[in-house]
Amino acid sequence: MREYRFQSGDENIELFRRLRGAWRDVQATDHTVVVRLTDSTAVRIEVDRHDIEPGFAAVCLVADALTGDDAHADLPDADVFDTTDLGLGGNDVVLFTGATWLAATSVTTTDDRVDASGMEAVLQQAGTPADIPESAEAVCLTHDALVIASPVGTGCLIRIASIAGRLEVVTDRAVIAAFLTMRSYSSGDDSSADDDETRLGSNA
Repeated sequence: MREYRFQSGDENIELFRRLRGAWRDVQATDHTVVVRLTDSTAVRIEVDRHDIEPGFAAVCLVADALTGDDAHADLPDADVFDTTDLGLGGNDVVLFTGATWLAATSVTTTDDRVDASGMEAVLQQAGTPADIPESAEAVCLTHDALVIASPVGTGCLIRIASIAGRLEVVTDRAVIAAFLTMRSYSSGDDSSADDDETRLGSNA
C-alpha cells in the first residue's frame, strides 16, 4: 500500500486554535467559511486540493488570518449562522483526520450483453481512517473537519462536504452529536488522544 499525508500544517493549526476565542459571527459559502472574532480579527477556512499521484487527489482544510477591513467585511452571498454561545469564548476545538484511498472494486452492470464477471475498476473513495479497506492500493490521510464546542455544550461543525471542494457548516446539536458518535470521539485531557482527532484545547 502506498501511504501519503496531506494534512493541515502547524501554521494552519495555530489559526484553528484562534477559534477558541469569542466569536462575533460565522459566514459561509460553498467554498469559504469566515469566523469573525470579537478581537476584530477573523479566520478564513477553505479547502485545498493536492494531486497525490496521477489519478489520485486529496483535499484538506486550510486557514488564513484576516485583519483590518478584511476581518470586518461581509462575505458576499454568504449564509450567516447563529453561534451566540461561541461568543462566550473558552471554546473547545477538535480537528478530525479524514482519509482518501484508491481500491479495486468489482464491476457490475445491468446490461445482459456484457459479462462483467471478474472485471474490476480502481475507484477513489473518502471516509475516515477506520474505513480504509485492506485492499486499498494507495491511502492519503487528511484533515477534513473541525468541531468547535462552546462552554455550554452547543457548537459548530465545519467539514468538507461529500462533494469534495465544498464546505459545510452545521450548528444543529443533534447532527453534531451524530458526527461525533460516527467518529468515535470521546473528550479527554490529552491534546491528541486518538490518531483520528487532535484536540486543540480551550481558553477556559
